[in-house]
Amino acid sequence: MKIGLILSHEGLAGIWTLGCQGGAFLAAAELNAAGGVLGQEIDIVQVDSGESRDSACKAAQRLALDENVDAVIGLQSSDLRPAVRRGLAGLAPYIYTPHYEGGFCGPGTAPLGITDSEVLNPSLDWLAQHRGGKRFFFVGNDYIWPRVAHGTTEEAVRNAGGLFVGQALMPLGQRDYAPVLDAIRKARADVVVIAMLGEDSVCFNRAFAEDGLAASVIRLNLAFDETQLLALADVGTENLFAAQAYFDTSRGDGRDALAERYDACFSGQRPTMTANAVGCYDAIYLVAAIARQVGRIDGCQMAHFLRPRLQRDHAYHMIGRSDAAAGVRLAEAEGIDFVVRSAFSS
Repeated sequence: MKIGLILSHEGLAGIWTLGCQGGAFLAAAELNAAGGVLGQEIDIVQVDSGESRDSACKAAQRLALDENVDAVIGLQSSDLRPAVRRGLAGLAPYIYTPHYEGGFCGPGTAPLGITDSEVLNPSLDWLAQHRGGKRFFFVGNDYIWPRVAHGTTEEAVRNAGGLFVGQALMPLGQRDYAPVLDAIRKARADVVVIAMLGEDSVCFNRAFAEDGLAASVIRLNLAFDETQLLALADVGTENLFAAQAYFDTSRGDGRDALAERYDACFSGQRPTMTANAVGCYDAIYLVAAIARQVGRIDGCQMAHFLRPRLQRDHAYHMIGRSDAAAGVRLAEAEGIDFVVRSAFSS
């Protein structure tokens, strides 16, 4: 059984690649040790999606046509997701693993990640209630996910009884943050919600701290994990929050044994297991569950199984886990670790 693993090996999302590979490799090794899937061993085929729609589509085509994979797992920015699906052309199911904006991702696609609404509504309410957040500012990259997250943030701010005081959308890769930081200061924001991709989020958070805002303004980072926090270790992480389904300091839901197996397998050669690594681990098990549900290893039939939307709770049920495994945890940075302040049901 061939499973394609499509990731951005460089660029803004490349910061997550090593951990995602580790999660997928571990799951495949466990399944193979248990006899494989319907008697077949899993072979993972890796390709680089690149950073453009064209490169992502071509990478998916290579997996579907040249490698003849039976399924594809991917962590892409949301603007590349349709290109991957187009490249696969219904020849294999696509398990999409990261935090994303929410909604139906198209036929043949099963998203496993938590969504903006699940994160923002409880997190902003908690920050309003427990940290006095009243004035909220939004910063994001200018593409699909942050544009949708911007609207979701406005709604969540209203629900929390706060005031939305400003927003900024910046091109991917932009490094001149002075105008945005000045706007945040002038708006007298208490909380800044940040929806930026990978390395961009690291660079913006670094500039934010170096500009002196970290001591007085709370940051809530979306799709931000320990890998990115480690990259900020030498600058201020004061008042920095993130919301994810998994943090290494608060695993729960049976994830302790998984993290121990991951650490034992890679012996420090890969980053600490993060939410993105867990997503790729779960995705391999979901592919196996879909094959068993269909009754054979056949990419077209497995993709057809995903033509109607597969709800995440059902996906987790298929792999023998509760959807509680994807519940939201709100955590605050303490050095290079995240300490969970509150947990919310999905």
